Amino acid sequence: MSKLASILLIILLLLLLILINNVNCYSCDCSCCTGSGCSLVNQGTISVSTCASTTCTDACKSKYTTCASGSSSAVCSDIIHFIEIYYLNSRNLNKE
Repeated sequence: MSKLASILLIILLLLLLILINNVNCYSCDCSCCTGSGCSLVNQGTISVSTCASTTCTDACKSKYTTCASGSSSAVCSDIIHFIEIYYLNSRNLNKE
């Protein structure tokens, strides 16, 4: 097996393990701002066990202090979306 094929196999196995461990995992995209007339700023993405009720909003307010006192927006989605966001964020960090 070539070195590239081995690396791809390892990556696929790691992704599979992540998916198996997070079957009931959801992600929250947290955006917050403070002050009057402010614009929401993306604070990051966190994982939660459910999208029920105010779980996502409460988790964002707990993790990001600007969300606790100002305006906030929390969008909950499934783990596949969470992996996509994580991948895109990691690519953007590598470009900087």
